[in-house]
Amino acid sequence: MRRIWLLDASIRDDKVVLSLYDEEEHAVRERETELVFHGYITSENPAQLAEEVGDLEGVVSAWVEKFRVPPYYDDAVDVVVFKTKSYRLLRKLLNRGVGKGLKPVNNYPHPLVEALYRAGIRPLTRIAADGNSIPTVVEWNPVDKDPVVDYVVLRVEHGYFVAETSGGVSRFWRLEDVADFIASNMFLLAFTDEFIYTRLLEAEPGLTRKVYRWVTGGSFHPSEYFEWSRLSYTPLSMMGNVSIGRILTTLEALLARDRRLLVDKTYGRREPWRTMRELLVYDRGGVVYQPRPGLYWGVCQVDFKSLYPSIIVKYNISGETVDKPTCSSRTSFQWSPHTVCTDEEGVVPGSIRRLIELKELYDELGRKTGDELYEHRKSAVKWILVASFGYLGYRNSLFGSVMAHELVTSTSRELMKRARLAVEEKGYRVVHAIVDSVFIQGVASPDECSIVKELIEKATGFKAKVEAHFTWLYIPRDVRGLKGVANRYYGLLSSGGLKAKGVMLVRKDTPILVKKAQYEALRELSKAVKPDEMISQLARAHAVIDSYVEKLRKGVFNTLDLVISRGARGGDYVRPPSYVFEGEPPYRVVYVSGRLRFLKKIEPLKIDVNKYVELLEKARGELPREKDVEACLTGNK
Repeated sequence: MRRIWLLDASIRDDKVVLSLYDEEEHAVRERETELVFHGYITSENPAQLAEEVGDLEGVVSAWVEKFRVPPYYDDAVDVVVFKTKSYRLLRKLLNRGVGKGLKPVNNYPHPLVEALYRAGIRPLTRIAADGNSIPTVVEWNPVDKDPVVDYVVLRVEHGYFVAETSGGVSRFWRLEDVADFIASNMFLLAFTDEFIYTRLLEAEPGLTRKVYRWVTGGSFHPSEYFEWSRLSYTPLSMMGNVSIGRILTTLEALLARDRRLLVDKTYGRREPWRTMRELLVYDRGGVVYQPRPGLYWGVCQVDFKSLYPSIIVKYNISGETVDKPTCSSRTSFQWSPHTVCTDEEGVVPGSIRRLIELKELYDELGRKTGDELYEHRKSAVKWILVASFGYLGYRNSLFGSVMAHELVTSTSRELMKRARLAVEEKGYRVVHAIVDSVFIQGVASPDECSIVKELIEKATGFKAKVEAHFTWLYIPRDVRGLKGVANRYYGLLSSGGLKAKGVMLVRKDTPILVKKAQYEALRELSKAVKPDEMISQLARAHAVIDSYVEKLRKGVFNTLDLVISRGARGGDYVRPPSYVFEGEPPYRVVYVSGRLRFLKKIEPLKIDVNKYVELLEKARGELPREKDVEACLTGNK
């Protein structure tokens, strides 16, 4: 049986055009179809307006329907709802309404997204029957595979243009070579960001026709885009300027439409007046320790599973439920002055409840099958869940509020406190905690780590997972050498291998040469599996850095290994660096005469060796100090 997929949908010349992809032939057939668009207008005389609109040519029907209005959806308003199969007529009527003093509402998400949603046509799903005017799609199952397509993902890494395809990864220095690569292949889909796309078109304008669909929302994997498209009914043709937050808001708005809740950007949820003390106590973020720097042996890292989204769902936290004035069933919290109304499920928890379950399902499928597909899908869902908290306190959020945001963070602080107390009662020591991660010392094995995880789950009532068990964990010092840095650590996993966060090895703007040096140095450290082995391995790690410094001094290096990648900052510089005027983003720069210069082409340059030696010394500074090792040997760590 041939597998036909709904690859995309778009509006062209007032017609909805579906892109149907034949997986066997790797070909796309476009087909026009008729979908029903909905328009929404408020008026002082809704019954009369509905009658007038319903009599217009091209309008299928019009009627009056009650929608509850924000901010708390206590009151309702009559809304004129009309249906039409003409997108052009829809826009014309809405614009004409504005001119006559009427107010279009429910103008989010895009009408095409709502039309697909109401028709049950989910993008990136298989077509079951193609004979009708509107095709029937196969109900999506999360275990199903994605369509097999010829694609390319374009991004920049260490100054190189990287082209990732199903066949592997290619690297190019010249933009013209990237253009030739794309022109010589038959890619159905191309994914990149707007900067790379714009520069490619400047180099070769004809590239727009070489790829069936360009998606310029960022250099994400196709399976991530496919998941976002399926979940939000947003076709690939509309993914070019869609952020993760807008995908989340689309999910929320579609749920609001089902519940007859008005979507209106002119309504807001004002933050009440508070004293300075109240702001200091309650307007804070999650738990972030400033850890004591040093070397720690036998460390278990336990992470909560989707902590902030889980708090939102468990306690029904949404913009319209927090501190609601009129409520018959209210929940209060000892750790927060805010209350939550539980008369009905909030829009935000109602939108993400299924996503939490979906993320866990993809995690399980990934472990069982080893298929990277589920890792990509899990990543896509994770990004939406991350946005669910971030957008909760965003000033332009349709369904959030500052008060809801504060309640989530205060609850997370309470849960992290309970987790710390639970493990300390058993004789363990918490050496670090950051947002939803707890690092516990004194855990001898992965099995014991699982027991600690269960302690935390029991104490908090929230699901957790063993993220890692470290044979040893090192927390580097800050630039002054006095304190630890919250988001910077690395360590040797008991299962083998290294895990690092925040150090130069994993930073995107670190030159390849410095990354190689620190990686080799840390590999030497990883050979120490007992405290008394660390001194000798630390000396070998320093020797690695010394060898790279010597190579630099002698001029034994490849200039391309010194390139630093810098992205565009949207013009928010106080004083733009010179390379902003010398080239275009993404910027590929090297140190010349004490400052970063744009590298236009591979050419001999008077490289500022001292600057790169400074970077190597910075990498060295993230290695343990001898006193850190000695503290472990004397039993202080």
